[in-house]
Parts: sequence; C-alpha cells; structure tokens
Amino acid sequence: MSDVDALKARAGEVVDELRDELVELSSKMHADVELAFEEVKASGWITDLLQAHGLRVERGLGSLPTAFRATAGSAGPRLAYLCEYDGLPGYGQSCGHNVVAAAGVGAAIALASVIDQLDGTVIALGTPGEEGSGGKYILEREGFFADVDAMMLIYPGMYNVAHSRAVGAVMATFEFFGRAAHAAARPELGVNALDAMLLAFQGINALRQQLPGDVRVHGIIDKGGTLPQVIPDHTAARIMVRANHGTTLDEVVPRLDRCLEGAALMTGTRLERSWRTRAEGAQPLLSNEVLAAAFADNLAGLGREVRPREELSGAWSGDTGAISWLVPTIQPQMAMTGTDVAPHSHEFHAASASPEATACIIDAAKAMTMTGIDLLAKPQLMSDVRAEFTTQRAAGG
Repeated sequence: MSDVDALKARAGEVVDELRDELVELSSKMHADVELAFEEVKASGWITDLLQAHGLRVERGLGSLPTAFRATAGSAGPRLAYLCEYDGLPGYGQSCGHNVVAAAGVGAAIALASVIDQLDGTVIALGTPGEEGSGGKYILEREGFFADVDAMMLIYPGMYNVAHSRAVGAVMATFEFFGRAAHAAARPELGVNALDAMLLAFQGINALRQQLPGDVRVHGIIDKGGTLPQVIPDHTAARIMVRANHGTTLDEVVPRLDRCLEGAALMTGTRLERSWRTRAEGAQPLLSNEVLAAAFADNLAGLGREVRPREELSGAWSGDTGAISWLVPTIQPQMAMTGTDVAPHSHEFHAASASPEATACIIDAAKAMTMTGIDLLAKPQLMSDVRAEFTTQRAAGG
C-alpha cells in the first residue's frame, strides 16, 4: 500500500469513527432550522465539534457573526471545505444544507487527522446565508477567500455527479400601477394593475418556447391586489432567470423586459422594474475538471456510480458560482433521493434526515477527504488544477 493509500485508509476510518457525531450535527440542524444569517445555533454546534477535534476555530468572520473558519496544518497549499447551514422559510432543509455542513465538517476533521503527514493546510469555512442572500459574496469582499488555493463542497440530490453544474442567475422585481375603482359600480373608471401582471406572466410563458434550452424563468406574484371588490391599482412580483452562460442571460433579459413593457402598454398601467446586473446575480459555476476527476475516482472507489455532467437539467444557482472564478472549485452532487423527489420541496426536507442522508454525509466526507489527500500529496495534481483554472478563466469557462 502506498503512503497516499495508507493516509486515505486512515482518514476513512476517522470518518467512520465520526459517524454518530456527524449524524447528530445534521439532525440538530434539520430539527431546528435557522434562516439566512440567523444560523446562531448551527454555527455554534459546528464550531464546537471542529474545536473538540483539535482544529483552530475563529467564530465570526468580518461582518458575518455566523460565519467561521477552522484550520489545521501549516504552510503548503490551503484547501477549504465549505459548509452551508441555513434553511428556507416554510421549506426547512429542503436544499439539504444540514447534509452539506455535516459532510464538510467530517472531511475537515478527517483531513486534519493526517495533515501532519502532508504539506498543506485544511480549512473548514462556514459560509452563512446561501439561500438568496449571498454570504460568500460578503466573505470574498472581506478577504476570506484570498489565501485559499482550492475548495470544495457537496450538494445532495438525485445522482452522483462529480463535474457538476450550477447556472448563472439574475432577478427582476417589478410593479404595475393603475387606478382603483369600485369593481361593480364603476369598473370603467379603473386601470387594472392585476391585468397587467397576468399579461406579463402570460407573455413570459409564451416566450419560453423560443428561449434557449438551458434557460429557466420562474417567478411569484408578491401582491395581486387588496380586495376583490376594488380594481387593483398596485401589483408586485419577482422573476428569476437562469442559464448556463452569462452571455445567454444578457441576450434573454431584454426580451423578457419587453414582455413587462408590453403588458403595461396594453393595460395603460405604469411599470416600474429593477433588474439586477449579471455581476450582482449568481454566476455559473466554473467546475475544475481535473479536481472533479480526482473526486470521481475516489467516489467510485467507495462503490458509487458517477454520472457525467448534464448540460440541460439538474442544476441550480448559488453564491459558490462567483467564488469559483477566483478559486479552483468543485461542487459535486451526491445521490440522496430518488428521481421523484425535488429539491426545495417538503419531501426533500424529510429526505435530508433519512438513512440515505447519513450515507450521503459519510461517503461525501470520505470522498472529499481522499481528494484533499490527493491534492496535498501530489504536487503535480495541484499544478494541473491551477493550470486548468487559468485556462478556463481565460476562455470564459
């Protein structure tokens, strides 16, 4: 057995020894869900566990009191395992962040247990507020990714995909303003803002069949009126547009905006809207293929079948995407549910506390740890990761 294989075997044993603690950590985050930037308990549970296993812990990073950093080792390349731990209002851990965090913690502790035999540093980096709030953007602006050489985190889902995909996204908020009137007595004196809103969504729905196959458009109406007996004079909504590439978003957004303008024109309402720029939205994930291939080999060694990347479905957006253009990154998907269980659903929340979730945590922690050992023990692999990263960035992904 080579030295690398021996280190991997020992680190795998450490993950197995951690099983009960990792499951308990995940279960507590699942039972007591905290929302973006409010993850006081989760941050405390995670950092207590990391500290108990010998990592040096910093609680509160910059302007984010629920962020954290825990390190072990010194000098050499710095590898970060990212932890997310916030939930969704009404839908709990329906993105499985309790699984994400537990796997990252397990990997950090396991790699720390053998770090004295490697040239490098392991970091567990707690990144709060992923669900629509962009905690990683704040941490990046405040310098907490500046000294990271590579990073990874896993997401639970339907399949095992090492070279995974996360898409770019921009959001618009828009409002229609009309004129109120008695809906029975004098409806002709009203200008109906709800009609404008419905026409806008109908226009977007009609446009979908002419949009590129990787584009996703979805939205909600936040305000549809006040009372049914009053012609609505104010409505408000939000839509999100996602695509594999930022240039596609640049092409699609003006076409969607014309749907909003047309609805206002047809109804005589006034439109106010605000589009986030592409720089302000989620960026497509720049998944490092060299690093993903190493992860895939380690995951296959654990008996999991690894699927190829799927370009037209099965992706989400998140704040990891923007950071992946600054630091070589992978964000593999790990199979936890059947193909009939959708993320961001009540069923996925339930699955995040299942035996399959436990298996996902343990296998993900092992595969990330083993990939970290490869990265720190094989200078050529780190060199190849950096070279690909430079080439990818120059080519725009």
